[in-house]
Amino acid sequence: MSQLSNAPEIKKVAVIGAGVMGAGIAAQAANGGAEVLLLDIVPADCTSNDRSQIAQGALDRFLKAGSGGGLMHPSIAERVSVGNIEDDFQLLADADWIIEVIVERLDIKQDLYRRIAEVRRPDAIVSSNTSTIPLARLVEGLPQDFCQHFVVTHYFNPPRYMRLVEIVAGEQTLPQVVDSVSLFNDKQMGKTVIHCADRPGFIGNRLGVFWMQVALQEAINFGLTVEEADAVMKVCGFPKTGIFGLWDLCGIDLMPSVTESLGSLLPENDDFAPYATTVNTVQGMLDKGYYGRKGRVLQGFYRQTKDDNGKRIKEVIDLDTLTYRAPLQATLTSAKLKPGQLTELLACDDKGGRYAWRVLSQMLHYATKLIPDVATEVNAFDQAMKLGYNWTWGPYQMIDIIGLSTFAERLSDDGIELSSFMQAAEQRQVYSYQNQQQSTLNATGVYQAVSTREGILNLADIKRQPAIARDSRSAVWDLGDDVWCMEFTGKVPALSSELLDQISDALERACTHKKALIFYNAGPVFAAGADLKEFLSFIDNPVQLQAYIEKGQQLFHALQTAPVATVAALSGKALGGGLELALHCQAIQAHAETYIGLVENQVGIVPGWGGCKELLLRCSERFGRDSAIKHCFELIQSCKVTASAMEARQSGILRDSDGVSMNLDRLLFDAKQQALTLQAKRLQSEPQPAIRQVEPLTNDRKITLSSDGYQAQLEASLLNLLSRAQADNWYQNFFQEEKNTNLALCQHGEAKQRMQHLMDTGRALKN
Repeated sequence: MSQLSNAPEIKKVAVIGAGVMGAGIAAQAANGGAEVLLLDIVPADCTSNDRSQIAQGALDRFLKAGSGGGLMHPSIAERVSVGNIEDDFQLLADADWIIEVIVERLDIKQDLYRRIAEVRRPDAIVSSNTSTIPLARLVEGLPQDFCQHFVVTHYFNPPRYMRLVEIVAGEQTLPQVVDSVSLFNDKQMGKTVIHCADRPGFIGNRLGVFWMQVALQEAINFGLTVEEADAVMKVCGFPKTGIFGLWDLCGIDLMPSVTESLGSLLPENDDFAPYATTVNTVQGMLDKGYYGRKGRVLQGFYRQTKDDNGKRIKEVIDLDTLTYRAPLQATLTSAKLKPGQLTELLACDDKGGRYAWRVLSQMLHYATKLIPDVATEVNAFDQAMKLGYNWTWGPYQMIDIIGLSTFAERLSDDGIELSSFMQAAEQRQVYSYQNQQQSTLNATGVYQAVSTREGILNLADIKRQPAIARDSRSAVWDLGDDVWCMEFTGKVPALSSELLDQISDALERACTHKKALIFYNAGPVFAAGADLKEFLSFIDNPVQLQAYIEKGQQLFHALQTAPVATVAALSGKALGGGLELALHCQAIQAHAETYIGLVENQVGIVPGWGGCKELLLRCSERFGRDSAIKHCFELIQSCKVTASAMEARQSGILRDSDGVSMNLDRLLFDAKQQALTLQAKRLQSEPQPAIRQVEPLTNDRKITLSSDGYQAQLEASLLNLLSRAQADNWYQNFFQEEKNTNLALCQHGEAKQRMQHLMDTGRALKN
């Protein structure tokens, strides 16, 4: 690839095909800031006033779905215009990039390309979302200029949430065209870009469909139940749906056509050939109309139904009789192991262990045969399968877990000839770390460094160095350039007294050494709220409870006024106290798919670590001082959790100055840039004053309170607290007001009931 800095900029995107995939791609391009034109056909029976109804219908569905649909916020719809390919085709002349997402038929695609060639700008890029038709065949007979600007961009469904895109260039494709599409997908659509050769199925579907066929057919051959096979596949780190659940999700009726199409493009001696069939079990289900999770009918290998009392129950199909029954408890030792216990799984001599080896041996062996023909780097295969099929580990990572020498010996014992990659590997690990640099074996058995894109900072690479500090719930790492990163460890980091102390220690050390401090967690939760178990232990002791509240308030105030830069790098969920921590950092860098909210009402209290104070300030900035209290009240009262960073900004939780990273891989790097900018200002000037001068807010908007039980009292307390912002000195005294409000609320048994219920059930209690 050439230098990305020379790549033409993409500002206007046109998508032809407003089905599920096409509309989703259009929405994500708009989420990334592009102006988007969405076109589809004119329905045969439409009226003259409704000729663009297909594209308009797709946009309407996004608007109806709100921020959790294809659009990250309804306001983004302003960037999308709709039309049809008869009346509006000439509008393609304005597009920088035209994406075709229509039916998988070569003749129809080529007819469309010939029309596009007549109207496109000479420098406009054209791409197809296909994964079944080779690029070389797509552009046969088309002008050279068209071929030079043509690529395949293969997305996975749903395009907003699936982070993988496979990009394929043709023999004539210009390097700057590949660069331009790659850069836009990376930075603006949030995709991890994998470059593949022009081979059937590329990486994701070539390996993914093969695995789905092998895993299903071998489960039937081994006489496993649906539950047993799914449990064993989960141990391997495959999706939590298991193999049969994934067939249901993809559509049992669609898989035969996908398999047939892929099989027809591959050589007869390819490993895929023996499995490119529709087995009797699947055909029998199709004959009965069991298509999987399709529309309102959830009936496939699993189905949901109701008993005589109307209670929803789950049933599983019997693979021999194709009748439904109640789920069975797992009895196989192999099915009871934890994900990642591959060594233990393959050591099991029950039919589950033998089944696991049969599936893994074929799939992993197949993966080693595809390098370098499909892609030249092993990490491309691993990333593709983790991001495109939600595998926990990629195929080459699994080989390392099993042990390459062990894997090779077992293949040889089965009479399987080792691939050229396996022979060149000479029983070494696929991944190696040399001089703090990750390397992988290539097809010739030589270790080569894994290249990292500019603007990517991976904490996993940093963590191969010694930590600055390591504690029970956190660790501090040196990111270089006088920037430290405090990582919250644990699946759901709760802000216990212990973690608050660790944050305080890290901040003190950072101030001493004049290091900017970033807070980060690579897991699904940035930070949860207060530790409920600990909070409940304090609730009957006002002195301890007050000390706990004050500890958080004092720490968060210190973050806000520190002489060094403090930055929250938000991804996943940041709820309650976790969000309060972020709001008190001097800057926030959020991944676009960040879900945040002050949810303390669910446990019967109000935000007490400055959340009310900071949200009020942001709502005042966003909506004006006269509306701030109303907006703030509604966000807290409803326990609103935003469905994206864009929605968080529109709701007033995030400021316009807070950064948003579309690509999760870029979040930590972007947060570091924020920290460096702030740090330069901090070191050149005096620390910010501890007291900020903020004008009093007014509450002249009518707010309706609940009349239902404790909820009514809780809302009245919240409104009374927010209304204190009418005082001249509200901002500097608000910590005290929040503390007093919560101490009073915690005297009510209903607050304790809500906390206990959430801990016990994971669900909120309305009492």
